[in-house]
Amino acid sequence: MFKKLSKVLAILGVGILVSGTVLAQNETTPQPDQMRFKSQRGPMMRQTMPQVDQQKAQAFCKEINPQWQKMWQIKNELRELWGKNPPDWTAIEKKEIEFIKTKLEIDKKAYEMGLPYGPRGLRLRQICGW
Repeated sequence: MFKKLSKVLAILGVGILVSGTVLAQNETTPQPDQMRFKSQRGPMMRQTMPQVDQQKAQAFCKEINPQWQKMWQIKNELRELWGKNPPDWTAIEKKEIEFIKTKLEIDKKAYEMGLPYGPRGLRLRQICGW
């Protein structure tokens, strides 16, 4: 009887220790006030986006339309190249470099026109309506 009771207590004690460790809140566990902050982060980021002059943006959109079309064409060609078995690595490398150069041309024009550029720059699809 004593052995059975001690086994049950030992298992119960280990269960309590494990569940207490799992459920314990520490510095890395999100607290309720942190959870509320994360849900509000999206709209707050939109408010801090730089204001863009619509006339400048539309002129920019018209100017870069050929490069934008070229980027989509390169993306489609890259999908085809990646789909081949075995992939043609030199062709893929050339297309990736061509894509990056086209993207840099767009960023350069945005900089020259005084618009936000780079990875977190303009949202071309929203501004240009593409």
